[in-house]
Amino acid sequence: MKVLKRRVAYMLVTILLAVNCTAMGAAEAAEVVHGDSPHTPISVAGGSGHGVAAWGDGSVTAWGYNKSGQVGDGTSMHQLVPKQVAGLTDIVQVAAGDNSSFALDKNGDVWAWGEHYSPYINGDPALPHQKRGGPIKLEGLKDVVSLAFVRYSGVALHKDGTATIWHPASNPDDPLKRSVKYFPVKGVKNAKSMIIAGHEALILNDNGSVGMLTVYNSFYDRYRLEREFREVKPLVTSSIAGIAANWYDVFLLHENGTVLRWNVNTKQQAPVAVKGLNDIKEIRTGSNRLYMLKNDGTVWQWNYNDTAAKPFQVKGLTGIKAIWGSNGYTGYATNKDGKLLAWGEEKYQGSGSPNENDGNPVFVQTPLSWSVNGQKVSFYGSSAILEGKLYVPYTSVFEALGVKVKHGQSTPDPKHENHRFPVWSFSYGENTVSIKASNPAVVLVNGKVTREDVSVPILANTSMFPLELITAKLGIPLYWNKATGEVILGTTP
Repeated sequence: MKVLKRRVAYMLVTILLAVNCTAMGAAEAAEVVHGDSPHTPISVAGGSGHGVAAWGDGSVTAWGYNKSGQVGDGTSMHQLVPKQVAGLTDIVQVAAGDNSSFALDKNGDVWAWGEHYSPYINGDPALPHQKRGGPIKLEGLKDVVSLAFVRYSGVALHKDGTATIWHPASNPDDPLKRSVKYFPVKGVKNAKSMIIAGHEALILNDNGSVGMLTVYNSFYDRYRLEREFREVKPLVTSSIAGIAANWYDVFLLHENGTVLRWNVNTKQQAPVAVKGLNDIKEIRTGSNRLYMLKNDGTVWQWNYNDTAAKPFQVKGLTGIKAIWGSNGYTGYATNKDGKLLAWGEEKYQGSGSPNENDGNPVFVQTPLSWSVNGQKVSFYGSSAILEGKLYVPYTSVFEALGVKVKHGQSTPDPKHENHRFPVWSFSYGENTVSIKASNPAVVLVNGKVTREDVSVPILANTSMFPLELITAKLGIPLYWNKATGEVILGTTP
């Protein structure tokens, strides 16, 4: 129980990463994983506590901290296991802000959900206070080929090489209402990718040059209007293969596999080569972190704002085909089998796979689908997988199964200073399974105490129950395909 509580604490502190500020074209993102399997991730991003991924079949999954609806499941409930975002198809890239998510489809349209994009919806009988809107189309963005987002503002590159900056803005007449403002960026041509670092936009061109353009008007405290943009200034004239940034720190990947560093706020005239970094294939950023994929398939990390820190190899990541970064302490990687992994430091990674907070890579959990007596079912609350076992809230599959759930309290327990504990009872047919949420928990079957070693953890703001144990004691069949995430309960036609 103590281990579970510690895991929960890590989970509630932070679940996942923020946005990967490296701008990668949608076609490039799909190419680097070398495959078109429907179960292969082609793009991954994350916010302050949530993650989002696009897959080879064009679908999108998301998970994690969800108070602003950034997971896209129509609620503000945290989701510990990835869920598919309904209504999105043919997605080729995803991006994320602190508490928002974005998706680009093959037609060049951009979709947004989460903070400023998914308002509360009143009047839902099943979810009166936690219902949220789903993805909306950003009508001011058309013919887009890649996205990058920096906390509250994004930049979209268009098919003709031009760019548009967008961000949500308050309505002067009603501060609770938000609209999206768009700022076409003048002077951008033949851009391969574009990122924002501080008040500057860094533009990587097809010829390997990098230009710099001031995009923010400090005097008016807003992004510049199209007529206010000035000429793009050259930063590097050639040979750059990729760019990444976090806050004001900019990293440039040279085509020879070395890395250059530059800060937009210093008087440094030109980027400077980082010593000891070579044979690099991809770069991504985190919070004061640089993630690097080498040509040999290993992953390296440099906590660059620590003057004593040196780049180190991330243990457990070999045979890697692509990486993604964050604005937090987490990185993502796709291995040679097309599986998505997450790793992090001192924070729970929000991968849907519980760990001991040791920073070691873990596989991102496969989304779960639920079938009861041959019928597909869904529920608002999160499910969880703890130590390889399924946990669900009482407001999940039990009603569809015909299981009656009751909640009460125990009699005073002399072993625990006469404390009363919550007791949950699950009744089906002639059998009843009761769980007293003491420490350790006590399981009773038809009133008789068993020796089951279980717990009732509080995850995603609700009590979670061991589904496999309860259904087994009640005589309800359960089948879980861990590879596909399919969970079948009850009888099938």
